[in-house]
Amino acid sequence: MEKYTSIGFTKKEHRLKGELKVLVEDEYLEDFLKTPVIFLSIKGRHLPFFVEKATLENELTLKLEDVDSKEAAQLLSSKEIFLQPTNILKKEERKIEVESDLVFGHLVDFTLVDTEIGELGKIEDVIEFPQQEMAVISHNEKEIFIPLHESLIEKIDEKKQYIYMNLPEGILDI
Repeated sequence: MEKYTSIGFTKKEHRLKGELKVLVEDEYLEDFLKTPVIFLSIKGRHLPFFVEKATLENELTLKLEDVDSKEAAQLLSSKEIFLQPTNILKKEERKIEVESDLVFGHLVDFTLVDTEIGELGKIEDVIEFPQQEMAVISHNEKEIFIPLHESLIEKIDEKKQYIYMNLPEGILDI
């Protein structure tokens, strides 16, 4: 089964000729601007659409082939945008350098270990909340948010990809 990477969302229609405003995560902007085809999530399926034109002026806009009216574009608004792995550039191919504001963003795929409980699982994502970065892990079939704060981190083993933390009691019960 083909894997897809979520890169953003279509917003509302733009102008009368079938263009859409889009929101794309910064790290995938260059991939989006260069891809010949995107996939939109429609009724639970990833449907391909060929890109006629993607532009970044004041806003990021997208014109898809065979979407030539405001009404046709409206049907594609508020849809999740995906790319296939073959359309995501390798690091050495990138010309646009995107700096992440996340201090702990590099910890995705690290294994989180609590000093009391032991191994809790892999960090699936690091997301930013106001004033706080959170690691997202799956533990006992639940999605858990763990605050990534220097006062809770005991040690980060970059080589083995482990992060050792001293978590507050009961944090896994929230």
